[in-house]
Amino acid sequence: MKLRESPYINRRKKTIEFYIHHLNATSAAHIALAGTFNHWSPDELQLQPVKDGSWKVSIPMLPKGKYYYKFRIDEKMWMEDIENRLREPDGATGWNSVLTV
Repeated sequence: MKLRESPYINRRKKTIEFYIHHLNATSAAHIALAGTFNHWSPDELQLQPVKDGSWKVSIPMLPKGKYYYKFRIDEKMWMEDIENRLREPDGATGWNSVLTV
């Protein structure tokens, strides 16, 4: 099975899909997506485990623009999307992943 890129803009379904392939379902209890598109809310968009062992969340298509996001792991740690090569400094000590629609 071919792994999807993250983020994946699914124009047919009018959604944006975010994946984490390197953390299997036993590596974390909860993973959430937060970014400029949801005011960095760490509780709103929960990723779900997928049968292949990865995690996934889909959000409705966003208006054209540039967005920043991260994943929140087990309500303890922020992590950029390491599967997305596009990132910029977060202004502290890490990185924000970049999504351009």
